[in-house]
Amino acid sequence: MWKKVVRQVLDIAVLQVLGVALLGLALAHGEEELFTRIAVADAKAPVVVVLNEDGKELGRFTVPSPATLYPVPGGQYVLTVHTEGNAVGFLWGGLRLEDHGDHSDVKEENPYVAATLRTGPKPAHAFVSREWVAVHHDGDGTVALFDLRRLGVEFTPRLIPTGGADHGSLAVLGEALLVGGMERGRLEAYTLGGQRVLAFPQACPGLHGQAVLGEWAAFGCADGVLLVRSQGRGLVAQKIPNPANAPQGARVGRLVAHPNQPFFVGNFGRGLAFIHPREGRMEPFPLPAPPWRSPYSIRFDLEGEALYVLTEDGKLHKIDPGAKRLVWSLEAVTPAKEGAPRVGMAVAHGVAYLTDPQKGEVVKVDLEEGKVKARFQVGGAPSGIALFQVEGVKH
Repeated sequence: MWKKVVRQVLDIAVLQVLGVALLGLALAHGEEELFTRIAVADAKAPVVVVLNEDGKELGRFTVPSPATLYPVPGGQYVLTVHTEGNAVGFLWGGLRLEDHGDHSDVKEENPYVAATLRTGPKPAHAFVSREWVAVHHDGDGTVALFDLRRLGVEFTPRLIPTGGADHGSLAVLGEALLVGGMERGRLEAYTLGGQRVLAFPQACPGLHGQAVLGEWAAFGCADGVLLVRSQGRGLVAQKIPNPANAPQGARVGRLVAHPNQPFFVGNFGRGLAFIHPREGRMEPFPLPAPPWRSPYSIRFDLEGEALYVLTEDGKLHKIDPGAKRLVWSLEAVTPAKEGAPRVGMAVAHGVAYLTDPQKGEVVKVDLEEGKVKARFQVGGAPSGIALFQVEGVKH
């Protein structure tokens, strides 16, 4: 009996020691959280600034020309594309990760320009995937292809010549580089080594805008959407025409996708179009005003559960993409006017950051409540926007 009591006491003591040790370990590691910084590009001046989540300026950089910004997977870099300056660059956000096996520590440091590269004339559209960044040069048709697995070690791209000068759109689908031009209205496929392997027979007049969803890539055309599917070692294309009752001039010119949804979403006249690749159909969705003519105006949230659209009347709309339902609308930025720079939008967990170039502001929106949370005065004409985001522990 006495031995049993002693054993129970020892067991309790061991459990208490283990509990204290585990608690100490948890406290030492801290809770993993999401760290966010914001890159903002001026529409008129060759300037990019980096802000923290509260709008405090952490860095201001002179760049070759006004920039279009693209977030890069991993959350530590943002791609900057300077069409007028004939350059591309990579901006490091200052969120350094240290691997500790079961978690990563986050070290908050000063942001800086990691690389500025003269890759070719008039870089414009860019495509970003998990492994690749591809930038099309409208001046000569070459594509700069960056391997993201080596980003930070080197910033030297592979240069792939394509169909000549044109306003190009491009995507990486599996092991294929797909490139098309607005003027020639045709799409071609290249190996990632640069060999041209296929010219698709389907015409795509005014080809503009692209997205990838699983084994599918979609490109906007004046008369519909061109889909390319990866099948085995080959590629198959099909055309989805605009609906028969489509308004005059309505077309898809910008596209987004999310792996948790089975469709692409594009602008379409005064609203959107849901493009269903497996069903081969396009489903229009009306909005109170046209989506802003901006590469940043249509965004999924991180989980793909909500779709956010900035329209030319200055409103931000939340859409339930599964139910095809408008959830709320919010007056967020200054409405469009002739000659005004484009607005921008970047979406994080439960919050969106919008640029208002006419007021020199970045607008922070609470996406759960559908309300403006803060307005950061940054000056100038803030337009392009992208986020640095990493998960880790701060000690």
